[in-house]
Amino acid sequence: MTPSATLLVGLTALTVWLALGGPARTVSGPSYSPRVAVQTLLPLLVAVPVVSLAAVETMRSGAPVHAQVGGRAVLAAAGAGGAALVVRRLVVRTRSRTARLANQRAVIALCDALAAELRAGTPAALAIERACSQRPSWSPLLVTSHLGGDVAGSLRDLAGRPGQRGLAAVAAAWEVSGRSGLALADVLDRVGDALRDEQDARGEVTATLAPPRATAKMLAVLPAFGLALGSSMGARPLHVLLSTSLGLCCLASGVVLALLGVLWVEHIADAAEA
Repeated sequence: MTPSATLLVGLTALTVWLALGGPARTVSGPSYSPRVAVQTLLPLLVAVPVVSLAAVETMRSGAPVHAQVGGRAVLAAAGAGGAALVVRRLVVRTRSRTARLANQRAVIALCDALAAELRAGTPAALAIERACSQRPSWSPLLVTSHLGGDVAGSLRDLAGRPGQRGLAAVAAAWEVSGRSGLALADVLDRVGDALRDEQDARGEVTATLAPPRATAKMLAVLPAFGLALGSSMGARPLHVLLSTSLGLCCLASGVVLALLGVLWVEHIADAAEA
């Protein structure tokens, strides 16, 4: 096996491993770390262009026909695998952001519901059951309350989940009320107001970040408009991209790099929101 073929096989295996290896992780808390981002994106950033160059070398006119066909197939697989990996991470980030926002709203709703139930004279255990009836993920809190356990401790455990950091403030309010005799409903109202103000501030940050996010996505799809313009002028850019070795190399690398740019912007935006 020639050195080029060996390099091609090795880098192809690396690209497939990057695309398929390991379950996707959800985002919890501040998600942007330059070191983690570089460790995640740099292997793919290096692997796809190098695989492309190795495939181009294999597909030179002097190579056998089966080697040229194999090089094209590997090049297509490298581009598709890299694009699939980046798209999967983008989808996971979007779902995690949606779940985080839903949990933040649920914590505020819990404060309001608990305060209303307690003001109406409802026992604490029953108030928690009614307030948490629509949140199956909060079942540990219901069990702890029914058994007369440490409600504040259970709230702190739930606060470790994405978007539920406000439950730590609810736990502190629960403890302060139990020790000092203050009306828990009044304390919960203040906690709810504080969390609502924090959510409003976060919403302003999200609105401010919307234009950069939209710009990144627009730049990612802008080459498609360039291809359409070139085709309308008779330049045949699709023929060059799909029928030549250098064109396939540019296509695979360009798609992956454009998606990586969108993912990098999402990293930074998530950090600002957090």
